[in-house]
Amino acid sequence: MLVCTTCHHQQDTGKFCGACGAAVIPAGEASNAGATAGQVEVAATTAAGNTSSDVKAGFQSYGSYYFSLLKNPTLAFQSSRNHFLSGFITLLIYAISFSLSIYFLANSLMRSFMGGFASTESTLPFFELNFRLVIIIAITMAISLLSAYIMVKVAKNPIDFQTFLAQIGGLAVPFTGLNVLAILFGLAGSVSLTMYTLGTSLLLYLLFVPVLMVYEKAYVVAKQGQRVYLSLATVVVMTILSYVIGRIMLAEFLSDVEDLLYYVL
Repeated sequence: MLVCTTCHHQQDTGKFCGACGAAVIPAGEASNAGATAGQVEVAATTAAGNTSSDVKAGFQSYGSYYFSLLKNPTLAFQSSRNHFLSGFITLLIYAISFSLSIYFLANSLMRSFMGGFASTESTLPFFELNFRLVIIIAITMAISLLSAYIMVKVAKNPIDFQTFLAQIGGLAVPFTGLNVLAILFGLAGSVSLTMYTLGTSLLLYLLFVPVLMVYEKAYVVAKQGQRVYLSLATVVVMTILSYVIGRIMLAEFLSDVEDLLYYVL
């Protein structure tokens, strides 16, 4: 007995179904094919369930990581290279939340200048503006973190880059909270509160935290070492790198700011 693979019509002979024209196979093979298909479907469903569970577990794990460091940022110094991804995600959240606060503030200002009649079509371009802002803040963060890592290595601390990024990323947790607060101020259109909050976040995390990181790592190597000078040298390295890279990007950045101000005003 032969069974059609499409409509399951049964016939005694032939290579093709007399009802629909599809290929026919022996009944035994059809049963095996059905069982195999069922197994594949079950396996796919199980895999989808496992993926969903993994994603949920990942969010829960990061949430526990985040709130523990929000309560006590000092725990970041205990992070290992196993926390590299969490530290990197936190740095990404910092850059994105920083850019969003500026974007929402600019939108609020534009609406106020237009008397509250700004339509959806007249809002600032979301992706284009935020992408540029994220790139700018990411480069600024890279300069700051690279300066700290250079001085940590000058201090002869054997920490590897992944562990370093995990720890300094963990130290960014409280400042992502400041950036989220700045987003709320930006949505409310408060220029002073938004800029004060962002300025505090930028100054503390991109200047004070790298110096603190170098001091802590130099202290681990030698308690009587030159950790003060090494920490202060971090600012010097940061200034030099900022000057070199800033010279390259300054013209384009100023052009973008002028375009933004022209669009808003």
